[in-house]
Amino acid sequence: MSANVYGIDLGTCNLKIFCKGTGKVINEKNTIAIVNKNQLYAFGDDAYAMYEKAPDSIKVSFPVVNGVIADYNNMQIMIGELLEKYAKSHIKGAEFIVAVPTDITEVEKKAFFDLFYKSRFKPRSVLLCEKPIADAVGLDLDVNSPTGFMIVNIGADTTEISVISLGGLVLSDLLHFGGKRIDESIINHLKRNFSLVIGQKTAMHLKETLGCAIAQQEETVETIKDES
Repeated sequence: MSANVYGIDLGTCNLKIFCKGTGKVINEKNTIAIVNKNQLYAFGDDAYAMYEKAPDSIKVSFPVVNGVIADYNNMQIMIGELLEKYAKSHIKGAEFIVAVPTDITEVEKKAFFDLFYKSRFKPRSVLLCEKPIADAVGLDLDVNSPTGFMIVNIGADTTEISVISLGGLVLSDLLHFGGKRIDESIINHLKRNFSLVIGQKTAMHLKETLGCAIAQQEETVETIKDES
């Protein structure tokens, strides 16, 4: 396998691209802004900055919903712009490995495949990899060992729970709720208890800034009085 290989993860909220040649990971919001119905205005982090703030003339949307491609045309435009922005001339004839959810239909899988195979970059090959396997490899786990590993991937719209062993999936279940459910709980809590209305973008920022899965010890500051 050559160095001209790209690993792609099309998440509902974030889009990640790994380049084998440079070892760098591009991580941008999977968001696109369209003006005049079909004209690209912004994409990635720039488009996400407009989310919940843009006027009616600019439509800000997420091409991936519930882990699958909901807006094929805009998704193809966005992935093309991102690859051209960061990879430039190295993307023609490249190999693409695309991570896909396990519990999706063959039609939905084909959409992930065609997104790259039918693109203007004329890829050398396009391979689909189930997300739990990609997660385990990314965590540096020995996926070919007879030991069972449970992988829990909490996305924006979905939560995927899988058990892998000997290089394959033993069990897998895709739940149709994820981080956005936490955002909605934050919004409802502030509205109900403090009569404060915030948007989903602000709720996500609060979750990522203040949220913690593991209880942290509170830092205490002691004041020492100088008795001299």
